[in-house]
Amino acid sequence: MSDPETSAIADLQSRIRSRLAELGYPNSVSADNLAHHLAEISVLSRAFSETTLPLFLSVGSDHPEALARLSVSLKCDLEEIRDQISDLNTDLLELMQFLNRE
Repeated sequence: MSDPETSAIADLQSRIRSRLAELGYPNSVSADNLAHHLAEISVLSRAFSETTLPLFLSVGSDHPEALARLSVSLKCDLEEIRDQISDLNTDLLELMQFLNRE
């Protein structure tokens, strides 16, 4: 992960934590997890959308080695996003229950 991505994650985490506090979300451990995972998903997805996928689409078929390396990058990027989504599920369910209480 690059320095700009790390900075973007840290900034987004702070903003998400502030929003959860503003909403009165009481579980600080869950809020920290939500902030971390949502920020990572957002930044990783943006990097995938703006860098990895366009690069894959732009490399000519006359560069099979580069395409092979890019296919590995596609897989790794998507697995990292998938793992963050999976790790988020429990805390996201708790947030949903909190926000949908009667």
